[in-house]
Amino acid sequence: MAEGKTLNERDAKLVRWLGEAHGKESELEADLTAHISLTQKQAYKKRLQQHLKETRDHKRRVAARIKQLGGPTGQSLIAATGSAVGDVAGKTVAAVKGQVGVARALVTEQAETHLRNAQEELREEHVEIAIYTRIEVLATEVGDRETAQLARSIKRDEERMAKFLLAEIGRLVKEVVRADIPRDQRATTRRSRSTRSTGSTSRSRSRTGTRSGTRATGSSSRSRSTSSRSTSSRSGSSARSGTSSRSGSSARSGSSARSGTSSRPGASRTRARAGSRS
Repeated sequence: MAEGKTLNERDAKLVRWLGEAHGKESELEADLTAHISLTQKQAYKKRLQQHLKETRDHKRRVAARIKQLGGPTGQSLIAATGSAVGDVAGKTVAAVKGQVGVARALVTEQAETHLRNAQEELREEHVEIAIYTRIEVLATEVGDRETAQLARSIKRDEERMAKFLLAEIGRLVKEVVRADIPRDQRATTRRSRSTRSTGSTSRSRSRTGTRSGTRATGSSSRSRSTSSRSTSSRSGSSARSGTSSRSGSSARSGSSARSGTSSRPGASRTRARAGSRS
């Protein structure tokens, strides 16, 4: 589309809101550049440099979409947005903020300088998230799928950066505490509590293991004693059984012998009487 054409109400609104997003990206570009120069923490600095590249890419893509919709680009974005926030105005605001950051770094500790900068960056990320959310919803409602996809894609980058900054603020506050607050005025560290807890757990396990071992030994001794008594009982029973068997056998043998002896004299007397009668 030709630049500077007359826009209908839908495209005019989209161009104006995209122009505001473009101005905010320009502001954040200068802001990040200043913060990177003041940052000495390498992990934090690396993430800022990565987001600076993303910011420049966002700015380029938004400008390209404005042009596709028939809106102006470059310096003319201020007129297109109808607001004081545009490419030049955004850079001016960021330059002033950068100077404030330099002045802060001269009078505060490095950890607190990092913390204050991260706090400002998080605030700006949430402003951008809000801008791209309303652009996405507007574009969806008026049927501009391309603008809606662009806003959604950029918003995801801003949300990731906001999440990083939120976590980084927590880490930076801890650094401020270590740098500025004496050790005896700090809370007990989580690691110390964990160490004590581990020691208590080990002692508890040791005592439990000793008691378990003692109980196991006692149970084993009782088992062996019971087994011994059981064996003795079986032996006694066998012995008694054997004695009873032998006694019974002897008694029966004796009875048989006496019975046999008694029957033989009787038979002799019978034969003698029979002979006398003859």
